[in-house]
Amino acid sequence: MAIVDLREITEKVAGIFMREGVDKETAELTASVLADTEIKGIKTHGFLRVPMYVQCLSSGGIKPNGNIDILAETPTMARVSGHGGMGIPIAVNATKLAIKKAKETGVGIVTVCGSHHLGATGYYADMCAKEGMIGICMSNGNAMIAPTGGAAPAIGNNPFSYAVPAGKYGTVLYDIAMSMGSDMKILAMCKNGERVPDGWFIDKNGYPSNDPEAFRDKGVLLPFGGYKGYGLAIMVEMLAATLSGAAMTKAASAWNKIPSEEGGNVGHFIMAIDISKITDPEEFTARAEELIKSLSETRLAPGADKIYYPGEKEKINKETSLASGKVEVNDEVLAKIEALL
Repeated sequence: MAIVDLREITEKVAGIFMREGVDKETAELTASVLADTEIKGIKTHGFLRVPMYVQCLSSGGIKPNGNIDILAETPTMARVSGHGGMGIPIAVNATKLAIKKAKETGVGIVTVCGSHHLGATGYYADMCAKEGMIGICMSNGNAMIAPTGGAAPAIGNNPFSYAVPAGKYGTVLYDIAMSMGSDMKILAMCKNGERVPDGWFIDKNGYPSNDPEAFRDKGVLLPFGGYKGYGLAIMVEMLAATLSGAAMTKAASAWNKIPSEEGGNVGHFIMAIDISKITDPEEFTARAEELIKSLSETRLAPGADKIYYPGEKEKINKETSLASGKVEVNDEVLAKIEALL
């Protein structure tokens, strides 16, 4: 791992996007979101993604814009399209619209079609929390997970997140995908010669396997919690894709595997809830703090040193990085970024 200047590498990433035809504001926004994810320690959705975005931009698979057009609208809801642009700025703009509506009516819901990979969904939920709101964000994607009882990929790893402002604790931020373990983690295990934990995937014939090489040979991810994770994946698909008019399940293309395929048409669902419209924000904050405190005071299990609330570890990572102005980046990832300069 390499320790690099946070501002410098973020500026470099923005410059790389601008050379692919992305305007300065959109490029800087995209780079800042990736940097935010990186310093939280969520490396799978940080700077690792830069070469993939560049490949898609240069091949025409993603259009170099992040604008949204409103297709349908009510005071509380909107359905928008990103017309095949970059998922991160599209999702940021959609979240801003949801927040605006929530400030006016109490709840703002925005569904998005015509988008692409938006990074970590928690970023957009957290945008709502920073405005004193409860935020929810989800997205569909290309089929990667086998349905319960199935032996082939049929639905995406559909991420879901929520964020709640919690006073002195900052934000309670929960961000998950629906598989037991990500494909990126399994491929890293393959590279390191490690065996995969039980229940993470099935081989091409539908049998459980621990061999990362079997995953590389048409293996299929399994949902966490069996039918429970599968059911949640369907819920995300319904809200993010079916409701928005985006491509569903197998029709949603793999942006990082088919970079030249135009119109991946990924869908997102974003909801903002203005706490102040239904209760006293200070009272809510006090109750949220009380909740976290009560959980943190639970008797520890053997071997545990602390009980963390969702998002706390990432909060610590971010604060440490911002204080030093530095970020730890994988050597291979850094080399690929440098090669794009």
